[in-house]
Amino acid sequence: MHTPSGKINIVLPYLGYQSISNALAASALAFAINTPLKQIQTGLLESPIIPGRLEPIKLSKNIILINDTYNANVASMIISIKILEKMPGYKILVIGDMAELGEKSVLYHKIIGNISSLSNIDYIFSFGKYSHEIYKICKNAKHFSIKQKNLLKKDLKETILMQNKSTVLIKGSRNMKMETIVEYLMHESKKNDIFN
Repeated sequence: MHTPSGKINIVLPYLGYQSISNALAASALAFAINTPLKQIQTGLLESPIIPGRLEPIKLSKNIILINDTYNANVASMIISIKILEKMPGYKILVIGDMAELGEKSVLYHKIIGNISSLSNIDYIFSFGKYSHEIYKICKNAKHFSIKQKNLLKKDLKETILMQNKSTVLIKGSRNMKMETIVEYLMHESKKNDIFN
């Protein structure tokens, strides 16, 4: 980062390009109140990752889980897909419904389906009522209804175990309770080192 007082290298602990603009805004504010550059650098590096917001979790040396279950809208869903595209290994997207989209719910889920189908994501698990629209568009996908969450967990675990290296991103609106899938995978990873 270049400033009138000098320049510093910034390393951010977050996934996604959207964190760059947030870091620049925070840095500009800190610089305006004469915070030393070294302190800005340290503050950004040590900023905590908010649980459930593009939170990387290492399940094993070959499996990365990205917990993005805090909430979901069209813009954040697109960002998550773009991040998953850049991750290593077999790329799995577990996607729940986006809530509170009103009469355009079907349209917005179709848009996410089109973006997902054009990505390099290897497999998609869709979950819920509206996410069925995503499944219908994507070739390598499987859909689960609200009542099939346990089946989704089982199939997801089996899919992960078939890969040598994988990244799994889980995202959906709050009412979908996608964090229970994250908790399940974390529990399974600790149980008899199943993912190692």
